[in-house]
Amino acid sequence: MLSKQVHKKFSRRGREELYLRWGIDLKTKHRSMQLAWLVWSDTRDLNHIRESAALVGKLVGFINTGEASKKTFGLGFLTRLKSRGSPNWNDTMSTV
Repeated sequence: MLSKQVHKKFSRRGREELYLRWGIDLKTKHRSMQLAWLVWSDTRDLNHIRESAALVGKLVGFINTGEASKKTFGLGFLTRLKSRGSPNWNDTMSTV
C-alpha cells in the first residue's frame, strides 16, 4: 500500500529526493518497494523512527503541514464494544 501511495503523493522530483534521502539508488528497479521495506527497519534508531513516522504520515494522509493531529492518531486506541456472542478471558476466569 505504501509503495503505491509514493507515486500518488509525490511528484517525480519529490520521489527522487525521497529515494536518495533513504539511500536508494535511482537506477534500481522497484524503488518504491525498497522504500516500503526500509520504513521501520531500524527500530533502535530514534531518528529513523521519526523519519519513518513522518513518511508514513504523509503517504497515508495524516500529515499535511508537518504535524499530525493527536486526535487522528488517538482514534486507533479507542475501546471497542464487546460482542455478547463469545465470552472473553476475564469472563471465563470468573466462573472457575
